[in-house]
Amino acid sequence: MNLRPTKVYDAVTTPLADPGTVDFVVVREGTEGPYVGNGGAIRVGTPHEIATEVSLNTAHGVERVVRYAFALADRRPRKHLTLVHKSNVLVNAGALWQRTVAAVGAEYPDVTVDYQHVDAVTIHMVQDPARFDVIVTDNLFGDIITDLAGAISGGIGLAASGNINPDGTFPSMFEPVHGSAPDIAGQQKADPTAAVLSVALLLDHLGRNDLASAVTRAVEADLADRGTTQRRTSEVGDAIVAALTARTTTA
Repeated sequence: MNLRPTKVYDAVTTPLADPGTVDFVVVREGTEGPYVGNGGAIRVGTPHEIATEVSLNTAHGVERVVRYAFALADRRPRKHLTLVHKSNVLVNAGALWQRTVAAVGAEYPDVTVDYQHVDAVTIHMVQDPARFDVIVTDNLFGDIITDLAGAISGGIGLAASGNINPDGTFPSMFEPVHGSAPDIAGQQKADPTAAVLSVALLLDHLGRNDLASAVTRAVEADLADRGTTQRRTSEVGDAIVAALTARTTTA
């Protein structure tokens, strides 16, 4: 599954006029849905061409991501979970997701739950993103709305992510949403902030919440100090390390 937090930091310019306090996490199923590559085409290149894509949703895969999302919501102060789907059209997959959320939700009485169609979420994410706490959704919808979430928080240059193996049988992987930017490799142009925030996610996943919070606070301090001046990759990294060192020394 894929974990993508979204937070609007005080010093970061956002395209929203009044975003409010934006701090939510999207938990996205990462192996199923229409991304399984189960489709095909016949009569290709003719006026009678037919192309299909199959969205595969298993009870195991859906329950795994839903359980992770509920456990995460239960640890957060607001304790709220939003299921995002398009169940009025995708009736079979949507029903599986809704039944699973209802069943697992019974085990988390302190977590409030609501449902929103994915198209409604794109509206609310622009007009009132502060309403969200934890969002759980499928592979395709999660892929789309997390890019929008990155845009409203100041750009995907600040967007961290984690690819989580929840049962620990295989390693999890943490990386920026924006990828490796090979076109500017070696030019000192890349902003490493999202990579550093991905390290904070890794630390939190390993149970080192204290270190994760320290890294996040150091990034927040650097964002507050950097202003609009363009800096080299190494300069951003050095500034975050300095902020982290200052905080751990005085702690």
